[in-house]
Amino acid sequence: MKVSPDLALVTLVTDGGQFAQCEGSLRGSSVSIPTWVTIDANGRGWNAATALNWAMERLTQSWVACVHQDVIFPPRWLETVARELQSLASDVTVVGLVGTRSDGHFRGHIRDPNGHCFWGPLPADVLTLDEHVLLLRRSEGPRFDPGIPGFHCYGADLCLQAVDRNQRVVVIDAPVTHLSTGTIDGAYGAAASTLLEKWGEKYDWVVPTPPRLLYDRRRAPLVTRWVHRWRRRRDGWRRNLQETGPWTSRS
Repeated sequence: MKVSPDLALVTLVTDGGQFAQCEGSLRGSSVSIPTWVTIDANGRGWNAATALNWAMERLTQSWVACVHQDVIFPPRWLETVARELQSLASDVTVVGLVGTRSDGHFRGHIRDPNGHCFWGPLPADVLTLDEHVLLLRRSEGPRFDPGIPGFHCYGADLCLQAVDRNQRVVVIDAPVTHLSTGTIDGAYGAAASTLLEKWGEKYDWVVPTPPRLLYDRRRAPLVTRWVHRWRRRRDGWRRNLQETGPWTSRS
């Protein structure tokens, strides 16, 4: 029995042991598992965008899930995702589990080193998504921009491309455990700068993303920066107040 015959998974692997744990959590909790492509991007000298586009070109499924190697899936996750995707309108081309709206507020459901996080209601339209799980409608959606360097911000750029094409970016309620909160380092700064140069003018030089509020200090309005910071901080305080059930999806 196939749970979701029209879904494939792609993961960039740098730690075989960590990926084995990720893969095992899905194989151990579902009656069937889709095609799963793994890529050693570093070994090929590729950045994330180039590697993921390479996989997308070789797959035929309607949806492709780009999954970080440090994700742990709960029981029946594929069944949950199959139901969520089937309920989406055709203009939804990029889907994730945690995102930020254009006004800076969070939407999503996840468990990570910061604990259990829920920002509802869900599903919800957002501007950008976190990259730990990205689901792309393969035929209609945009492709990753190889001009975004390294392994950061490629997902935010993809979302902004979709919005620019009048397509929708949506967060669904299909939580996983993400074992890492990511690293904000020089490589992240380079990718963020590229993203801001590409999209900053359209968004008044303030681009909210789940990992970080990106802005140009010289050109972003001070009030806009302050409002976004306050909303992010308040959502951090309130992240579990709307949650009444277990951490797994309530669908």
